[in-house]
Amino acid sequence: MGRTKDYFLVAGPLASASAGIDHLAENLYFSYLLDESVKRHSALQQEYENALHKDDADAVAQAKYEIELYEGVFNLTLSYKYDELDS
Repeated sequence: MGRTKDYFLVAGPLASASAGIDHLAENLYFSYLLDESVKRHSALQQEYENALHKDDADAVAQAKYEIELYEGVFNLTLSYKYDELDS
């Protein structure tokens, strides 16, 4: 990412280590966000099934909407090309 170049070394013996640490931090945070999103998606699926069993149309519609929203975010994330970013 472009803003990361402002604070890590761009030349010298520690430049690759600095860049590696930056990428590691980004990957760890992305993994955390993905894990939380998957957990929330799973909870929404459970809420949807419970609403179906209770015949609660409003809860079914809300859970279905949120599930579709999360699936859209997952699809967008999968299609995102991080290496092409320079902003």
